[in-house]
Amino acid sequence: MTTPPSPPSPSPAGPPAEPSAGRPAPVRVAAVDDDTVIRRGLPVLLERTEVVGAYADVGEFLAADARVDVVLLDLVLTGTGRPEVLQGAAAIRAVVAAGHRVLIYTNERRQAVLVACLAAGASGVVHKAEPLPALEDAVHEVAAGRVVITQALVGLAELAERRGELPSLSARQRQVLSARARGEQFQSVADRLFITRRTAEEHMAAVTAKFAAFLRDHSPADLERHLGIAPGDVLEQLG
Repeated sequence: MTTPPSPPSPSPAGPPAEPSAGRPAPVRVAAVDDDTVIRRGLPVLLERTEVVGAYADVGEFLAADARVDVVLLDLVLTGTGRPEVLQGAAAIRAVVAAGHRVLIYTNERRQAVLVACLAAGASGVVHKAEPLPALEDAVHEVAAGRVVITQALVGLAELAERRGELPSLSARQRQVLSARARGEQFQSVADRLFITRRTAEEHMAAVTAKFAAFLRDHSPADLERHLGIAPGDVLEQLG
């Protein structure tokens, strides 16, 4: 039986290494996941991202004081049978409070739970079923200060806009949001609206940023009332 490669040692505190001349510095990521395969696999499989440390829980990550651009965080971290471990919204808030951008990496698909993640301060959500290039794209978007949401939350953003909760959207942003909520690809949206794909992506980025700000300014009860999201056991746990 082949012995799996060891995960990289956590990087010591300090500024990221200087990029080589003419080359941008790689995006530095820490993975926090109780799944051993995820912790060992991501450093090997990600090609455009430097995984500088992999940790089984948030406490271990915070104690390492690693300097990273993005923290890839699983929602549920009690798979090793340690119920006292921080997870869910509490883990998100702790990592954000330490000055990090958080990208949730999860199998969770319930809207109420994903909304709770953004409301707690996460900069994005990506599913573990997504291909690795999509994961790396999301990491780079979050590192650049943008918000990344799943298709399910795009639909929720459209609902918020229709109910008047996102009044600051431009007419073009509403068009792009409506198209994306129905699954239309960015290139198709761009062709139909006679704009570039990059412009379509920028309009959607503006929408997601405003939607995330809206979520952070409302309690779960507000969201239930405004968006019709029923509270559930996991949302209550994550709140």
